[in-house]
Order: sequence, then C-alpha cells, then structure tokens
Amino acid sequence: LFVGGNDGYLRMITFPNDFFGMDFEEMKSEVENMTVTIIKEEEEVQQPPSPILSFDICEELEMVATAHANGNVCFYSVRDDDSHHHALLGTWNPFTSAEGGKSHARSVAFVTNESKQWSIVAGGGNGEMWLQDIHSSVIEASGGNNNKQPTTDKPNMQLFMENSVQAIKPNHQGPVIGLASRPGGIIVSIAHDGILRITQTFPTPKALLGLGGYKVWVGSVCIDSEGKRLISDGRDDVVVVHDFSKEPEVNDDDSDL
Repeated sequence: LFVGGNDGYLRMITFPNDFFGMDFEEMKSEVENMTVTIIKEEEEVQQPPSPILSFDICEELEMVATAHANGNVCFYSVRDDDSHHHALLGTWNPFTSAEGGKSHARSVAFVTNESKQWSIVAGGGNGEMWLQDIHSSVIEASGGNNNKQPTTDKPNMQLFMENSVQAIKPNHQGPVIGLASRPGGIIVSIAHDGILRITQTFPTPKALLGLGGYKVWVGSVCIDSEGKRLISDGRDDVVVVHDFSKEPEVNDDDSDL
C-alpha cells in the first residue's frame, strides 16, 4: 500500500504474509508486524519536500509517479529485490519550463500504446496537460531477466526520451483533478471545468471526445478493467458511469428524423 503525504514523502506500507486471508481477530494481532518505509532521496536536500497531491503506480515498470504542489513530478523505483533499494529515480516539472506556466502538478498517470512505449502525463492546476516519453532503458530494466535499475551520473538522463515533451491540447478551463489511462494510448482527464475528456496520446496527442454535465467540482475518474466504462464523481454526491460496452441503438423509423 502506498500513501502520499502532505509532508511530500511517499510511504510504502508492507503487510504480513496472508494478511488479507486472515479473519478480523487475526488481522488485529498482526497489525504490529506491518512495516512503513519512507521513500525519499538518499541525500538530504536544502529545500523541504512539496506536498503530494496525487500519484500513480505502474506495476509493469515497478515505478510510482507522484505529483507535487510545486509542479514537480517525481519518479520512484519500487522494485522489491535484493539488488536495488527503493529510490528516487528523477523528477520532471513541465510547469516551470519555457512552454508551460507555473502551476501545481495536480494529477499524474502512466500510459502505454500497443508497442509498449510508456509515457507519463501530468495535469496542472492551470488546466494544462503535458506528456513525456519514458526511456526504453527503464522499460528494459523492468523486464524479468534484468535485475539492474538504470543508473546515470546526470539526473533524468536515462529516465526520459530526449525532446519528447508534448502539450496535450486543448487545455481544460480549471485544475485537472484526475487522470486515468487504458492500453492503446488513451488518457482520460477530468477537471474543475466540469469536462471529462478522452484523448489519444499516440503518435501525437489528439482529443477524441469531451463529456460535460458536472455543475460542481469533480472528484476523481477511473476506467474499468475492460476499458469500456468511465466512472467519475463530483461534489454533488453523484457517481456518473459512462458505459461504452453496448452498441448504440439504431432507430429505423424515418418519422423520428
């Protein structure tokens, strides 16, 4: 279990073996055997960490990406082997670059296409969304036969592909509160402008569909395991399900045209 804190640190909670197969009384007795690990930079930094506003886990890459209030997106290795400790791999801040405007990193998500090219998408408090391609060496290092995490003398040198930053247009008109992805390069974003937008990210970002309807602030968005339903919620205590699993009904009665 991963928890992102207001103190800027990512915590990993490890449960005892078979914990979730125990009954309630057994769980209570095993709680003291849970361990909490704080994942952070090995060296002390002068600036205090910025609060974590969102994070996403990629099990295939064995990485966690965190979105911070200062605009940073941080990438952590969470590989569980004897050769590598959990560590910060690098950071990215598209909101302080020449292209973007200064903003919080409000949401973050991993996304992949059919060719297994992985990218990271960051949504900003200013409505912007940015995409950056993850370097192939990171993907190869996460394979079954390679137990070595990429290391470099220069931060981020092997973490991202060169010149791969792309803006995802159009911008939202409010903070991008939630991001969710599905295989095939699809990213779903939801923002305080009340719009849920579906975007194709490969080969270049292209907006496919926008869905409105929220009259108050939205909370979050997710996609089901089949990628056919979008579930979102808002401050109006309503959960909305957009179901794309069924074929649209066809009305052959010309009188209704």
